[in-house]
Amino acid sequence: MATDAPFQPFAEALGPVELVGLDADDTLWETEGNFQNIQARFDELMAPYLASNAVAAAHLDDVERRNLEVFGYGVKGFTLSMIETAIMLSDGAVGGDEIARILGWSREMLTNALKPYPGVVDALELLAVSGLQRSIITKGDLFEQETKVAASGLAEWFDGVEILPEKDVTHYRSLLRRWGADGERFVMVGNSVRSDILPVLELGGWAIWVPSANQWAHEVAEPPWDHPRFAVTPSLANAVALCISQQGI
Repeated sequence: MATDAPFQPFAEALGPVELVGLDADDTLWETEGNFQNIQARFDELMAPYLASNAVAAAHLDDVERRNLEVFGYGVKGFTLSMIETAIMLSDGAVGGDEIARILGWSREMLTNALKPYPGVVDALELLAVSGLQRSIITKGDLFEQETKVAASGLAEWFDGVEILPEKDVTHYRSLLRRWGADGERFVMVGNSVRSDILPVLELGGWAIWVPSANQWAHEVAEPPWDHPRFAVTPSLANAVALCISQQGI
């Protein structure tokens, strides 16, 4: 999805690339907007239990962050956190009908039709033609992410799919070992500074930030504007063009 983000190329010349990683949620297709829609419904559901100026979603965010180590990322963990928050905010008074509505929202999120952002297929086709090795690199619930990738119809454009429990230096390093790729010859493209940019730069890799219209607060971090291996593009197509333009392809 194209945004109004400024274009910032790499300050350092990009050498030979052994692996290009592309984030999935909010890079290839919309995800966070769906969560925000459900959060708005949750606010309405919890309104009778709160003071007039209170917002349930703020409490939900705290609970969800606390539960990440236990439930992980994705719709299932989000649903369990909503139920926990509902019980907490209502002092246990929340009823079965309300819990059923929350579960219904979860099913809706897991079964909604998924469509890639405009321009994504063309960008992936260009990347495939380049011959560069490429993988979806996402995180979260294994079944949920596998289902999304299958529903998107994009798997054919990749050499593999990596679903990590967390996007941090440790898991990126393990991923690169599996692919036989050098960190300094790895390029990651994604919308999250926290998950797609900072750990990759720490490994000595290259990172292209494609900001998304919607961003989960947990993924927000200060962009490393002065890092020579950090770039910003307004769309995936621009990111792919930047990646392959310095490969002599």
